[in-house]
Amino acid sequence: MHNSQPLSDAKEHAHLTITAITADKKTQCRLMGFGLGIGKEVELLRNRHGDVVIKNGNSRISLGQGVASRILTCRSAQDTK
Repeated sequence: MHNSQPLSDAKEHAHLTITAITADKKTQCRLMGFGLGIGKEVELLRNRHGDVVIKNGNSRISLGQGVASRILTCRSAQDTK
């Protein structure tokens, strides 16, 4: 795993890959319902010091600080160019 960081700490407009989800099973299932799982690439549209809005395909998803801090990410290959 590369330098993983919580989604809540990432910079706006970054392209990220989800590397781990450390939340409880109920929250993990809810995130899977949104299409968010390990290996999924997302774009961080807004980060207001924890509360985030991400782009997942054509969808926008808003997550609170508690959930966002339990989603570990690394920068996507397309973001490192």
